[in-house]
Amino acid sequence: MKWLIVFDLDGTLAESKRPLSAEMAMTLARLLAVVDVAVISGGDWPQFVPDDASRLRVEAERERLWLMPTT
Repeated sequence: MKWLIVFDLDGTLAESKRPLSAEMAMTLARLLAVVDVAVISGGDWPQFVPDDASRLRVEAERERLWLMPTT
């Protein structure tokens, strides 16, 4: 079983420079219940927090979420 799944943010989890959709946030929260998830982006930290991490449900296992801006 894999313990980590890595995604690019723009163009993969969300449209470029747009926040996660409600459906993708729900899917990501379900995935976090089983494995760690890393999200990599060329964007800066402020792009992650208001646009993506804050859209996860309160009960999502955020300790399994690795946010990795490359700027």
